[in-house]
Amino acid sequence: MTRRPVCLCCLLFLLLQMILIRGFQVYDDREPPWLEALVQQERPATVEGQIYQKEIKEEYDVFYLKCSSLQSKIIIYIKRESPEDLQKQSQKEQHKQSQEQSQKKQQKQPVKDLNINVIHIGNRIRVTGEASLFDVPRNPGNFDQNFYYRKQGIQGAVWADSVEVTDTEIYRLRDRLSQIRQRWKELLIEILGEEKGNTMSAILLGEKSGLDAELKELYQITGIGHILAISGLHMSFIGIGLYKLLRRGGFSFFTAGMAGTCFLLCYTIMIGCGVASVRALVMYGIRMGAEITGRVYDMLTSLAIAAMVILIWRPLYLLDAGFLLSFGAVAGALLLSPVLEQALRVEDESAGGMAAVQVQFLRGLCSGLGIHLMIFPVMLYFYYEFPPYSILLNLLVIPLMSAVLGAGVTGSFLSAIFLPAGRWVLHICVPILWLYEKSCRLTMALPFCRLVFGRPVLWQILLYYLVLLFLWMVLKYTKKKTGRQLGVVLMAAVVCVLAVGHGNRGKVRFTMLDVGQGDGMFLRGPSGVTYLIDGGSSDVKSVGRYRIEPFLKSQGVGVLDYVFVSHGDADHMNGIEEMIERQSVGVKVRCLVLPVQELWDENLTELAQTAADRNTRVLTIRESQCLTEGTMTLTCLQPDTDFPGEIGNASSVVLKLSYGAFDMLLTGDVEGAGEDELEKNPVLGECEVLKVAHHGSKNSSSETMLNKIRPEVSLISAGRENRYGHPHADTIDRLENVESRIFCTQELGAITIISDGTRMTLHHFVEE
Repeated sequence: MTRRPVCLCCLLFLLLQMILIRGFQVYDDREPPWLEALVQQERPATVEGQIYQKEIKEEYDVFYLKCSSLQSKIIIYIKRESPEDLQKQSQKEQHKQSQEQSQKKQQKQPVKDLNINVIHIGNRIRVTGEASLFDVPRNPGNFDQNFYYRKQGIQGAVWADSVEVTDTEIYRLRDRLSQIRQRWKELLIEILGEEKGNTMSAILLGEKSGLDAELKELYQITGIGHILAISGLHMSFIGIGLYKLLRRGGFSFFTAGMAGTCFLLCYTIMIGCGVASVRALVMYGIRMGAEITGRVYDMLTSLAIAAMVILIWRPLYLLDAGFLLSFGAVAGALLLSPVLEQALRVEDESAGGMAAVQVQFLRGLCSGLGIHLMIFPVMLYFYYEFPPYSILLNLLVIPLMSAVLGAGVTGSFLSAIFLPAGRWVLHICVPILWLYEKSCRLTMALPFCRLVFGRPVLWQILLYYLVLLFLWMVLKYTKKKTGRQLGVVLMAAVVCVLAVGHGNRGKVRFTMLDVGQGDGMFLRGPSGVTYLIDGGSSDVKSVGRYRIEPFLKSQGVGVLDYVFVSHGDADHMNGIEEMIERQSVGVKVRCLVLPVQELWDENLTELAQTAADRNTRVLTIRESQCLTEGTMTLTCLQPDTDFPGEIGNASSVVLKLSYGAFDMLLTGDVEGAGEDELEKNPVLGECEVLKVAHHGSKNSSSETMLNKIRPEVSLISAGRENRYGHPHADTIDRLENVESRIFCTQELGAITIISDGTRMTLHHFVEE
């Protein structure tokens, strides 16, 4: 490293940035007071600023606004869908679930008398509408929308009711490039069709708004999602390809290099300045500078300079998955792949024939292995799982990307000159994209296609990289076979270490998730058996996919042993239904446990059929039946087949968890006749923890029952600003009268309780 003084200085800068961000929290990302005031005021908010970027979505036009007076950036959402289409969409989704918070935004009326096409990048606009803050994660493992925008310097959003152009100044280059991007996307869709055209738009333009959601997820979970983002591979292919083409055409080093740099700069502005594209642009510029001046190009120094440039521009990218994966992948290819080739004694392919093919295969394998070894903990930290076949899959994908990019760029250019020729060239991409999809589906059908490790903690990550450094030194500086074997064994052991630590053996770990207005509870028993009790919401869209599954994966749960559904209300089961339908890409469900069949309504009947169709075992549980795990028991207190009340809330399954001296009561939505029956149950007694029934409704948790249970801790699951007024003030008063400590997901997010059977500890995810 002493031979690379510039690289060393850049690495020291990165270390300093890490200390400032994580140690001293220098880059404060809290909401500014003026923005909180805009959100809290009852009247519509008004902001004014200059547009620096715009995007066209399916339902909204999105404008990125730089507000000089407020010294901040704001996103403006402008509705352009007709009210008739909105009404049809609302009717289509109404039968599945009520999405109060989502509909609050979806029911925004289009801005009248406004031609979006006359608003250009560079214009100053005045916008009046509803201001909103970005959501922070409410559960471990959930997406952090707040950080996603804050790292870009964007601090809030306004859902526009009216828009007025106050200055028609235009950033001509940016605006023209934005128009080219939109027309290019339309051309690809026109020639290749909706699905393939949108896929190519993602590959060539970074435009994912129309990309098929199922295909996008398939690419991501199989480890080739990088092809749908503008990466260094794309930029290098385009930049280096143009440079070599100009050099062969007789242009000088300077002319070819400057032309390639200017083209890549315009391309980067057009697609948006993402981490990978800016990294590739900086590295390309340094390489061209070396070519022009006759200096030696050092890729590692170039990589370090690019990292420093990005972090000076946007410091919080140091904690971003895209930044760490992009730079980690290149670092792995530069540092680890050569020593792996050395260890495998990969020879030069000059021998020709099959020997050359074998050498190329081994080099590709070493490159993929080096990259994955470097980014493995990063992938687990942000995505919680690892696709083991991705190394082999990328051996097919990456070489063919040259053909996809070449045909995509060439065909698009030819289409502007002679459409039939461009159409023919672009259709070269179709069989390759088909092969990508089929290869992904094939790997998904193989055993162990996804290994869910969960999110590693800091000591595990540090241990991994220390051992990886040791392995690198062994492979690079020693020729002894025993040393190499030791390094490989240690590496395998550390990988195994990353898979442990998410359970508390000998303890029960219970988490009430924040699912909005609904219920969702996760339990890990003392022997590691996993349970989910309810999972649904009436105000969070796709709650299974976006709130429950990420939490489970972050805890290292790829398979749920038992999933209980207390009753058939959507806010207790629509997330579970979604998860059962997504088992091939999400979390598997071994056993679905329902109330006795005599108490099934239409929703439970459909859920049972859905589970059976997807090879999930369907069980029923009735009063006095229990599950045991060591000394832990999960007992059903009710209902039985002769339940006297109506089917619904009153007939909710009530479970009692007992582990040593620790007891917890899980009550579903029980109320009325169901609660009357529960009070008569001889098994019911004092419990340390009560899951308050029906989200704290005033019609449940009667004074008589609370006096019998006398919970030390009461947990309430309810949505923020829900229309039902949950939890009700009367219920809170009754809980306080029995001196119970009350914890609600509205304010605290996910709430976790851990007990060893004697003592319990409680912590919540969101700070008050």
